[in-house]
Amino acid sequence: MKLKDIFEIEKHFSKRKTPCDIIEMLEDKTYSKSKAQFIQHGDMHLAHYIRSTQKREQDNHETIDKLKQDLKDYKQAMKHLKPIITQLGKL
Repeated sequence: MKLKDIFEIEKHFSKRKTPCDIIEMLEDKTYSKSKAQFIQHGDMHLAHYIRSTQKREQDNHETIDKLKQDLKDYKQAMKHLKPIITQLGKL
């Protein structure tokens, strides 16, 4: 079942409108590597959307971890360069 169908069913049971931010999210698109095209979130099956979101989160965590390591490496390099830069400033 697609996300847009789930929210349509939920709307009838709860007698409440779907919030506008959810409607916007359903219209957002994600790139599907397997289909080699962009797909609207609302057209995704629930399990596929959850997996896609988990993969994006994992990729984000890996990117953040890489940036943290790069920053540590940069700080370490700057620590070693500081005395050299100080000496060059005295020339």
